[in-house]
Amino acid sequence: MWEEFIKKDCRIIRPLDGYECCLTGSYINVTDIFPRFSIDEFKKNAQENLSKIEIFNFAIKFMDGHSFWIKKPFKIQIEEVEWSENEEIENFLKNEDKITTPHQNVRYEDEKDVINCYLFKLCHLKKNKTKLTFSALHAVSDGRTIFTMYDILRKIINGEQIEKMNTPLCSFNQMSNFHDLNPSLYNQPPKTWNDIINLSILPKISEPIKYVTIHNIYDYPPISKFCKQNNVTVQAMLIAVASRAARKFNNLPKETPIWNYTPCDARVSPYATETFKNQKFFCNAGALFPCVIGQNTVLDDIKHCMKKLQESIPKLDNIAQILRSALSVDPITLKFTPPEKMPDFHKQAVVASSNIGRVNGNNPLFHLSMDCTNEFYSFATHCYHTENKIYMATIMPINFNKEYISTLNKEMDLIFNILSE
Repeated sequence: MWEEFIKKDCRIIRPLDGYECCLTGSYINVTDIFPRFSIDEFKKNAQENLSKIEIFNFAIKFMDGHSFWIKKPFKIQIEEVEWSENEEIENFLKNEDKITTPHQNVRYEDEKDVINCYLFKLCHLKKNKTKLTFSALHAVSDGRTIFTMYDILRKIINGEQIEKMNTPLCSFNQMSNFHDLNPSLYNQPPKTWNDIINLSILPKISEPIKYVTIHNIYDYPPISKFCKQNNVTVQAMLIAVASRAARKFNNLPKETPIWNYTPCDARVSPYATETFKNQKFFCNAGALFPCVIGQNTVLDDIKHCMKKLQESIPKLDNIAQILRSALSVDPITLKFTPPEKMPDFHKQAVVASSNIGRVNGNNPLFHLSMDCTNEFYSFATHCYHTENKIYMATIMPINFNKEYISTLNKEMDLIFNILSE
């Protein structure tokens, strides 16, 4: 029993389940610009306020080949970055196809077997500005909750006091987040997973993987207007972009079915417990896999994607994906067994796009730090918007196929720029 490990370290809360284990290899990062503020003052106020929030007092420890949640009092560590031209946001965006995001599985200096879940980088810029990059391990955040965390940092920068927050871990297998589930939902692979056809869409890459994130930025108001007029969502537009680009790059007929890996917030599920519905942190994303085929016009493509997206929601594949992943680690032996039939991005007809939704910020930039191997590298577009701008953040290897990127950008411009004008 894993409780034996507590004898070695009394800080242990519980092991990571299979869903959480898969999230220890990446950080989610958000960068934004503020009027210049004192780094020392921020460090003092952040230490005082973030330590009141329970999740900031968690860390992950590796022990005898297993990983455990432990209690570790929060101690902020800030990297002060020396100014250079590339630190200015405008220059960064111009050169981001050459700027790799290092995989930063950062360990504590005093405990090399413990992951630091939270990283801070600060740089004073020209025009009396300060840039803050906040990174949170994917196991404690997702594309939505990272912005919730960043909003807390905004309050701290503004001099606000943060109230104490209890943010306990859920059960080992994630089951405590849901109620009244039929066991058939998680005891066998979803039918959708069985339906996905074998088809290699992504090009192979032989060199070591170093990632970049490319941002395509558009005006948001005309896109919002387009969605309302045509009764579609940004997510449907994203699926249209990703599926159309995949077919064009691979010279596939428009009738070729493509499944879109669509991360979605499981907290809004009717099966979510009240505690889970109100959870502000951690990773709460499951995945739907709507299947789409090409239509005769771009607008028809988007409307078809919307229809298939709506049809996929009642299947509860997002919850199934969370629970199937969670159950992949045995609660007694802690042995990992890969979930059966889990969709394979490199051997099946799967693309990836995700709409995070509305966020706050002056010019917020979202990017990921990943540790995927060459064979299983990541290529995905994450979208989010402020009141005025919508951002497409596409993560890819720095040596990704340029023709594929060009094809994706053309489809993105067509749908998010030209079509919505």
